[in-house]
Amino acid sequence: MASVAVFSFPDPDAWLDRLTADLWTRLDENRKARRPFHVALSGGTTPIPLYRYWAKLDLPWETIDWWIGDERWVPVTDPRSNEGMIRGSLGVGPGDRFRLRSWHGSEDPSEAARLYDRALREALGDPPVFDLVLLGVGEDGHTASLFPGSPALEEREAYAVANPAPGGSPLRLTLTYPCLDTARSVWFLVAGRSKEKIVERLVASDARLPAARIQAGDQRLYWSQNG
Repeated sequence: MASVAVFSFPDPDAWLDRLTADLWTRLDENRKARRPFHVALSGGTTPIPLYRYWAKLDLPWETIDWWIGDERWVPVTDPRSNEGMIRGSLGVGPGDRFRLRSWHGSEDPSEAARLYDRALREALGDPPVFDLVLLGVGEDGHTASLFPGSPALEEREAYAVANPAPGGSPLRLTLTYPCLDTARSVWFLVAGRSKEKIVERLVASDARLPAARIQAGDQRLYWSQNG
């Protein structure tokens, strides 16, 4: 199991400042290496303040390709859509300079996942190597749309698949371990003291948690305790 470094912050502002400083460090490394920056974004509500903050920055938008770690199979206009949330928070600042890779390349979810897989291979290589992946952690330990007991946990070849969600929720599309494991950096974004136990289990590499099964070498958890 790969280890996860934990960075804990007393308030959301300190959380935002550190994440932003670390983003600039990653961007500068890529600039020196003269390569584009590929980042997979997390959905949910936790990263919304971060995305809104980044949208106001003078980032090198022309060098950044934004992807989405997972998506609900709903229209982008649906309030549950990760893409809709990302476009409405991060994409509003840079406008036309914002390059986001949508999951919605087909009306069939399995075909849409296959097309995303192909786009990953074409843009990032085989295996694809993200410069940065942002992820959340659910109360059940899921990350992206890799849920406990779901078929995608055992995927070893495809980098993007359709995967059922528990409780009758909409079907999901998600990156898989073969994709996440090769990322240069994986950052878990966590907010609130209610996540304390799941943070402890993740740091302890509890393999029952899908989030703890990622093998990327550089993994960090940024925890805003009062977020």
